[in-house]
Amino acid sequence: MSTENNIQETGEISINFGEIFKSLKNNSLLILLISVIFTGIGGLYSFTLDNEYESIAKVLPESTSNSGLSGNLGGLSSLAGLAGISLGNGQSNGDLLTPGLYPNIIQSSPFLRELIVQKLYNPKTKSWGTVKDYLNQDNSNAPILFFKEKKSTKVLDKVIPLRGMSSDLLALSPAEANAMGILKTAIKIETDKKSPAILISAKFNDPLVAANMTSLIQNQLTKYIISYRTEKSRKEMQFLQARKNDARKRYDLALFSLSNYKDQNRNVFKYVARDQEKKLQYEVDLAFNIYSTLSSQLTEAKIKIQKETPLFKILEPAQVNPSKVGPNRTLITLGAMFFGLFISLIIVFFKSVNLKELLS
Repeated sequence: MSTENNIQETGEISINFGEIFKSLKNNSLLILLISVIFTGIGGLYSFTLDNEYESIAKVLPESTSNSGLSGNLGGLSSLAGLAGISLGNGQSNGDLLTPGLYPNIIQSSPFLRELIVQKLYNPKTKSWGTVKDYLNQDNSNAPILFFKEKKSTKVLDKVIPLRGMSSDLLALSPAEANAMGILKTAIKIETDKKSPAILISAKFNDPLVAANMTSLIQNQLTKYIISYRTEKSRKEMQFLQARKNDARKRYDLALFSLSNYKDQNRNVFKYVARDQEKKLQYEVDLAFNIYSTLSSQLTEAKIKIQKETPLFKILEPAQVNPSKVGPNRTLITLGAMFFGLFISLIIVFFKSVNLKELLS
């Protein structure tokens, strides 16, 4: 029985490795040439990529859990539960803003728009300017720049007409949109896997800019969270401050009216005059009591804001890291070389002996 019949009966395919090695040897120059070409292209491409530097800050946010309050209400909650009454879980609105939402905050348009107007030192011009101005200039630092396209500042200087737009809409100029788009890919917040701390990082073409941007994000995020958690108390404090000022004016006016009446009726002993004096004295006492009560409430509101203000412990501040984190030109070059080798093997495969000779 022939070999072909054996293959058909057994259903197995035998590969002639000798024929394959012979084909590779005969086309070794082609394989080498294609691999070298792809390696050169990959290496050249890697040198057109900008150097990137990263700065990381580690921050420990204060826990907002009200475990103490929940513990104090634990017995009451159990009794209330038996009666079908819910006392709630003791959490405030500030607890809704957990570290898991921080990445969404820094990627939001209002946060980024406020960030791009912050002052930033520009190492290229050696001067201070806005983040928007820095991001809209050409900051390329790649060793090979002839593949780079220069940015057109004329397009970015256009002004968006605001006529007919609702006050709730966010109107962005091309320069603002471009800067915010760059920031979305350059900044990042992650939760540290080994601790409850958060990691704030920024990647830019300059190590000093990366460190400054990380510090700006850290400061702005802290202000945002503090503002969110104390917003209700601050509005209450502003309301009490306005009412206290009104009460002070009312008290001063009532006291002036009483003093003026006493001066005008110093030697008058009529009961009508005495009754009027008592009435004015009552108005003074009432105005003073209202003023005193509002002053106490205002003091309590200020204390409440202080209690609700979260603390952020800087475990590791942003640092200027002179070591670049990208691009990995060696890895890009090797990847291109192996891709070229793969392409060359495919070419040799289809160029070599037909399948009947390879499979014997």
